[in-house]
Amino acid sequence: MKIVLLILSIILTLACFLLYRKLSQAKLQCAKIKRESEDRVKQTHQELEGERSEQRLLLDAIGDAFLIVNGSLRVKLNNSRAQQLSRYDSLIDRTLQEIFMSEKLSATVAKQIAKNEPSQKRIIISSGAHGIGATSTEGDTAWILQVTPLPNHKEDPLYCLILRDITAEYRADQVRTDFVANASHELRTPLAIINGYLENLIDDDVVESPDMARRFLTTMRKHGDRLSRLVDDMLVVSRLESGEAASINPDPFDLAECVSDVVERLDHLIQNQGAQIITKLPKDPLIVTADKFYYTQVLFNLVENALKQNPGNNITVTVTAERIGSDRFKLAVCDDGIGIPSAHLPFIFKRFYRVDKHHTQSDIKGTGLGLSIVKRAIEAHGGTIEATSKPGLQTCFIIQSPIDSSQVSPEVKPEI
Repeated sequence: MKIVLLILSIILTLACFLLYRKLSQAKLQCAKIKRESEDRVKQTHQELEGERSEQRLLLDAIGDAFLIVNGSLRVKLNNSRAQQLSRYDSLIDRTLQEIFMSEKLSATVAKQIAKNEPSQKRIIISSGAHGIGATSTEGDTAWILQVTPLPNHKEDPLYCLILRDITAEYRADQVRTDFVANASHELRTPLAIINGYLENLIDDDVVESPDMARRFLTTMRKHGDRLSRLVDDMLVVSRLESGEAASINPDPFDLAECVSDVVERLDHLIQNQGAQIITKLPKDPLIVTADKFYYTQVLFNLVENALKQNPGNNITVTVTAERIGSDRFKLAVCDDGIGIPSAHLPFIFKRFYRVDKHHTQSDIKGTGLGLSIVKRAIEAHGGTIEATSKPGLQTCFIIQSPIDSSQVSPEVKPEI
């Protein structure tokens, strides 16, 4: 009996050992499977993250604002450009109206979505009616909206929205349109006067009265000169803005030569008005490498503008030049005339803009292009110009520019 119990005990012990071994092997196998599963999950997660990163890089590489919205105009996906146009850190689940604060934009997108087909539309948003952009934008903005329904989203339709900023092109078109309109108006006025006097000379036998004929011809000559000056100025502006600004011819010259040339050319006007020109130049020659023609034109326009805006006031015009550091110089033209009202200062460099918009036929102020030419010529040399004015005390145009403009890549921006 004892032997049987001993044998049964041995068998039971072996069975327990075998069972324990199998359980241990099963546990090891489960642990291995778990590790493999975790590794596969981790690898899958890394692959998904890689795909998301690649998707994000692709979306951020798009220069336009890219958004995916649902039928309620809530954002489900966006790129960094769209983020830049909003004040929010995250756009997800926000509406377009909330993000861009533009009712016109949201209404236009809603109408395009309602069509349920790819569509494109251009919209103009007025300066006071939108908040597109992290900071406010002066002037109207123009945008192209592209809306495309995404497939396989019948239960919860999604739409791809691309918002392209075409404000620069829109403003350039406006500038060209305004330029043609203003130029046509400026040319038509003296032409109408000349034609009117010609008609009087021919039809009314004015030529038989030498004094009257001379008076008519003098007026015609004045307006003929104005036409010639206007055409020349328009050609200079066109040349500066058409890409020829990059082909200026920089050569070394003494800035004092430009000042002397301008004073000599305007001597007759200076004497007639009883004006005084004061020059404050360095003792040593201030040699700059630039296009002497344009700098002479700049000084001529600034000094002539000061004289013509202050007829009979016995004004004093001061021209100052000095070196700033080793690579720049400052040029200032100041006068003690009537000045420029502060409301006009932001606009005086616009083409055809005049502070005094009313003048008689005998009191022709200029073409309205002088200061525009000044600004573009200075920018073509890589410099800047600013105007300050205290009416009745002092008005100054201050230029800062590189001494060697041949080392500068000029960029003349279109007028806005």
